[in-house]
Amino acid sequence: MKSLMNNQKMLTKPKRSNFLLGPVLAEPQSIPGCVHLARQKNSLRNVVIKRYSLKQFLHGEVEEDPTIYIQHEVTSMRQFKNPNIQTCITSFVWDTEVWVVTPLMSYGSVKDLMTTHMPEGLPELACCLLVRDLCQALQYLHSQGVVHRAVRASHVLLRDSGAAVLAGLRYCTGLQATGEGRPNLYTYPLHGVAGNLAWLAPEILQQNLLGYNETSDIYSLAVTICEMANGVVPFSEMPATLMLVEKLRGACPTLMDRTTVEEGVDMGQPTDSGVGDSVGSFPTVLGGGGTPAYNSRQYSQQFHHLVTQSSQLNSSDRPSAQDLLGHPFIKQLKKTNTTLLTLIHPIQPLITTQEFSSEEDGLVVQLMEDMELERVETEWIF
Repeated sequence: MKSLMNNQKMLTKPKRSNFLLGPVLAEPQSIPGCVHLARQKNSLRNVVIKRYSLKQFLHGEVEEDPTIYIQHEVTSMRQFKNPNIQTCITSFVWDTEVWVVTPLMSYGSVKDLMTTHMPEGLPELACCLLVRDLCQALQYLHSQGVVHRAVRASHVLLRDSGAAVLAGLRYCTGLQATGEGRPNLYTYPLHGVAGNLAWLAPEILQQNLLGYNETSDIYSLAVTICEMANGVVPFSEMPATLMLVEKLRGACPTLMDRTTVEEGVDMGQPTDSGVGDSVGSFPTVLGGGGTPAYNSRQYSQQFHHLVTQSSQLNSSDRPSAQDLLGHPFIKQLKKTNTTLLTLIHPIQPLITTQEFSSEEDGLVVQLMEDMELERVETEWIF
């Protein structure tokens, strides 16, 4: 907490006037708090304010200091300058809370899009557009010597233009040189293990002396691709121990279509959750009780190949983010001007202009003018 108070560049004492809180949108997964829609009154711009509560830590109910992760998240968002990576406007302490402010992205996350409108998964071309943007984000992070460690659909946010932006930066970390050539990491933040378990690469779960590096993000990308295309998260129905065993023996995420799913699947029985050669299953009925969507669709060979290469058990066999940008599956986008918004039309933004409380009823916060707020279009993380 003291470190946040002393960081005047990142935090300042708020005063009443400039930001008006609206309804709660979501709750952070790993740190207590809530996410509010808010309005920057001087510009009438909608923003998001993520309020992290420090009460449990300050009252001694938990030993781990959450401000370490909050400060890391804010610092990371300020450090990286890339159109496909989330950036923070500002952050400050209010009473026993830390508030992080970012501009609102009204389409929310890819997970929101699927949950609300496309539970059976996104079209192949939509996945292609999103994968390209994610590869550009990862290529930038990896060139900076940073591993993201939490690539998943809920951390993929959508601009008003339909472009994807990678969030979840509180899990990222810089590579540490081992002195033996290739840098590697050997630990993973405990506060994020449970929530990200299904997306983690085998080498992270194994925790051996070989460690892991940026190629673990490519494996997580493969899981995320299958999550977006299948409508379910591979490995999601497995107990943690079984998931570890399956991943270490080579079970990998798989696109579910007529070429990978056995015909005649009984819709009343658990079906494969998109894991090749595994015992994983999920009880969700796709297709509303009719013919499963994956029995009536077929993805391209290039799409299957990209997922297979990205989810290789041996991390050294996986392509880099830069390599994936040159993959035939991604290069096909040079032949089309289609955007994600065109593909999901007539779906409207999840969050539209909403009524805010009056200034007397709502909480209004003034940020000091010397904060030098960064006026860039950025997105938000739930």
